[in-house]
Amino acid sequence: MKRNILTLFILFLAWPSWAQEKVKIGFVDIQRAINESQAGKKAKERFQSQVQKMEGELLKEKSEVERLKADFDKKSALLKEEERRNMEKEFQRRYLGYQRTMRDSQEELRQREGEMTAEILKDLEKIVVEIGKSEKFTLILERSQMLYSDQGVDITNKVIELYNSRTAGKAPKGK
Repeated sequence: MKRNILTLFILFLAWPSWAQEKVKIGFVDIQRAINESQAGKKAKERFQSQVQKMEGELLKEKSEVERLKADFDKKSALLKEEERRNMEKEFQRRYLGYQRTMRDSQEELRQREGEMTAEILKDLEKIVVEIGKSEKFTLILERSQMLYSDQGVDITNKVIELYNSRTAGKAPKGK
């Protein structure tokens, strides 16, 4: 919302200088460019493989916690008080460890996704600036910040094509 207000304010301030010149405004859908670019697709594949690996590890841990819980439920009535407490403590320790691992994994995945996206985004922004200068755009906006626009001013396909031509065979670093 603040970006919309800021953009409108800048347009309002700059309008008198534009009155004498031809105004050329375009927009780009950055999220679509990330998702449809070759590097973006490769990054998404790598990210999905990391997600599957972590899910597999978490599933093993969850199964172990569930097994401990089932053992505890079956045996608790038959165990001495101290053995029952020890078994319960072990279950709670493993359960808390599982929850902690799950939170840490989710945070790590968010961070990795952000790193991969940030690298692609930085490159895309350079290309948008280059297209803006070479094609003499007055202003290029991000699609998510607009309520309506004519599709004729959408430069997203140009951005994707230029980005793909420059990054052919490269994938974002990420972990």
